[in-house]
Amino acid sequence: MWALIVMSVVFLSGCRPPVAPETPAPEAPDAAAPAPAPAASRDFDIPSLSADGGTIALASHKGKVVLLDFWATWCPPCRYELPALMKLYADLKDRDFVLIGMTVDQGSREKVQADVAKFSLTYPVGLAGPDVQAAYGGIRAVPTKFLLGKDGSIIETFIGLVPEEELRSKIEGALAE
Repeated sequence: MWALIVMSVVFLSGCRPPVAPETPAPEAPDAAAPAPAPAASRDFDIPSLSADGGTIALASHKGKVVLLDFWATWCPPCRYELPALMKLYADLKDRDFVLIGMTVDQGSREKVQADVAKFSLTYPVGLAGPDVQAAYGGIRAVPTKFLLGKDGSIIETFIGLVPEEELRSKIEGALAE
């Protein structure tokens, strides 16, 4: 019974990414509280984990609705959401919607790329280093998602699992604006 309760809490609240050595640990007592997200998205240019390599630049998606999904390959709730995210991307990508996977996994690009490849993701995934995580208020739990409007503003921040219907509704609302 306790195992079920613990698993439910982890599944709904997400996982804590490891703190990078150059990133100071949050101070108590507010360590569990999410940092405030910036009002506008922050441009980034991160290493792509596609077979082609290259980079993913947020600036190349100006005028589109973007969902940034900070996640990790070792996080059970993150992995659980992947099929729903791929479905959303497949259904909405032709309507000026972009989904960018922002993995917080640590290690070399090649190692993380191999780990991500196991999931056969259909949307772009990049390696979000500590600088990008900090630019979005510090990622203290994964999955964490930021829904960006066509103007680049952050419409909504989601921490933990989000039902597909809720994400779809928010994305479609942003596409209608």
